[in-house]
Amino acid sequence: MYSSVLLRSRVFDGLSDRERERWLARGTSSSLKRGDTLARQGERARHFYVVESGFLKILQLTAEGTEVIVRFISPGEPFGGVVALGDSAYPVSAVVVQPSVVRAWTREAVGELLRENQQVRVNIMREMATHMTDALTRVRELTTARVGQRLAHTLLRLTRQCGQAIEGGMLITQPLTRQELADLTGTTLYTVSRTLAKWESLGLIESRKRLLFVRSARRLEEVAGSEED
Repeated sequence: MYSSVLLRSRVFDGLSDRERERWLARGTSSSLKRGDTLARQGERARHFYVVESGFLKILQLTAEGTEVIVRFISPGEPFGGVVALGDSAYPVSAVVVQPSVVRAWTREAVGELLRENQQVRVNIMREMATHMTDALTRVRELTTARVGQRLAHTLLRLTRQCGQAIEGGMLITQPLTRQELADLTGTTLYTVSRTLAKWESLGLIESRKRLLFVRSARRLEEVAGSEED
């Protein structure tokens, strides 16, 4: 009845089959098209979501009015965990980057379900802590790592998050523009384009339209740990 992606989501770790069914029965699924905004930074958090299919791009508006890419959310991952904290606002915006299906729960439904079983609250807090750790790691990379190292780390994170193992390597299934990679890495479009072209000539990666194919994760890991760009 429910997709395996939802049933296996880390949000429901520790729940019995019956408890998972109860949670999923209280949610509703919605189909979204590329470019739709699921939630806006600063708006009151009214829904909690788990992605069934597709991808979301998470953005944060800086004090200067610039949108910065924080991360991508792939199938099985949650968004809007602040709903579990009570009457909070979304700290980031979520934009659909591929046709997507999301499962949504209202703030009221989440509150009722959490009163019955606190395990999902624990799981949501764990996911939020993981995102905070990732954000701190990126901040450290921005201040201590060279551009090549940062780009390598970014590609390795993407292979773990949305990589598909195929013959010869890992395909990053989320289409990315060079500008999006530059935003994720904290550098310029020119630098990303130049570095990727160099790595392609060395056989580390291969461009396939807007997709990147990582031929050697091991060599990328070496770059990530190297002091040379």
